[in-house]
Amino acid sequence: MALPNVLLVVLDSVRARNVGLYGYHRETTPFLSTYSDRATVYRQARSPGIHSVASHASLWTGAEVVEHQATRHTDGIQPEKTIWGELAENGYRTGIFTVNSVVAHASNLVEPFHLVETDDFSDSAGKPFPDAHGPTDVAAHEGVAGNLARSLQDDAPVRSFLNAVDHLYRKQRGRLETNLDSETLIERFLEWEADVDGPWAACLNLMDSHFPYEPAEEHDKWSDDTLGSLHDGFEKPPANEFVQGRPWWQLEAFKSLYDGTIRELDAHLERIVTGLKRADVHDETLVVITSDHGEGFGEISRLTGRTRLVDHSWGIHEVVTHVPLVVKYPRQTDPTTIKEPATITGFPDSVRATLEGSCPRDSFVPDGPVIAYTERLLADHADVFDDSDEPVTAYYGPWRAVYESSDNGDVVKYAGHGNNALTLRVRNAQDAILVDRTGSEMIDRVFDTFEPVDIRQEPGDISEKTEERLSDLGYIR
Repeated sequence: MALPNVLLVVLDSVRARNVGLYGYHRETTPFLSTYSDRATVYRQARSPGIHSVASHASLWTGAEVVEHQATRHTDGIQPEKTIWGELAENGYRTGIFTVNSVVAHASNLVEPFHLVETDDFSDSAGKPFPDAHGPTDVAAHEGVAGNLARSLQDDAPVRSFLNAVDHLYRKQRGRLETNLDSETLIERFLEWEADVDGPWAACLNLMDSHFPYEPAEEHDKWSDDTLGSLHDGFEKPPANEFVQGRPWWQLEAFKSLYDGTIRELDAHLERIVTGLKRADVHDETLVVITSDHGEGFGEISRLTGRTRLVDHSWGIHEVVTHVPLVVKYPRQTDPTTIKEPATITGFPDSVRATLEGSCPRDSFVPDGPVIAYTERLLADHADVFDDSDEPVTAYYGPWRAVYESSDNGDVVKYAGHGNNALTLRVRNAQDAILVDRTGSEMIDRVFDTFEPVDIRQEPGDISEKTEERLSDLGYIR
């Protein structure tokens, strides 16, 4: 029997709460709801972290964030210790298709793949003279005078100077935009799949629901021009804007735009599945659809009573940890619903079980509790709060959570931050009830069972161009 193909689709920044399949009041995912009729739906899936590097490192390796400790955007993972490296050793061709700058440029998470389809943020990208120095060759912002000084020191001072002039001209015309969109990535993935001779394994990371929230007109069903203009008025990333005094109702209103982006992602999913069916490879492919983390729109942390969630910058709230997880196993035709706590960290084990021909539906459900962890916000990010009345300590990490099944079928969540702890009963993606203000003992006991693992790779340098792109997307680094 031929080896099954493997497809991981990461719907970046999509939280389960706003997914129609998970009981949301808006039908944001009509295709995914239909697709689940012949797939496995994990109702209580959690992300191990709340930002791209941490969660993708866990997806790649099966290690928890507290084990691999890849928590900064520039952190890396040893490629040979990823599931993608393992699949390559077993004869698979591997490819990743993404415009996520954290995944593709700040970290080394694309290194295990044979093919990488992404924007070109290399040092020479966009330079008229690639062999000469340009402003994007260094992460530091040196200004016009600094760039001129470097140009004069270069072996080709005239060409280096022209690179600096070109960069300044394009920057004044507006920030450099991404060259690729999800439709193009999907097209390239399907073309690549058709050309691969033998089994393949791929990851599509689609960024439509990441800030900025800009759904295409046909999917923008719940907003209007007024809301769009309000969104376009951002001068800073969301975390800076709202922590420093922008009215919180504006952030909450942006959920209408966000819902449109999820609807757009749903259309992308349909295009992917249709393409696989047309190529007659869908039935024999392990298809995993999930998210790396959720998104906050001003929800208040129950742990501190004052910390408000903005995008995915801090906290351990359900809006950033509860993610969709829909899996179509090879040759699966009947629907299955898993209500136990699950974790996307189980992806590598699910792939291995699928390759062995066993029934892997419990691979996302660990033997022990599910955990989530983030160190954000770190002390060196304190400048975000320069104009805020909020104490910075209300945002500092670490934030920790433990999930386990309850006797009545709900999920019990123990969450902790500093000296604060609480226990919640989570019924579904829409409903979580506070039980009491205890839980620290459970959290300490579970987290004490985890030890660091030798997976992380030391951070590398990134260019100014990548720094600018991360800033545009609202990342705090």
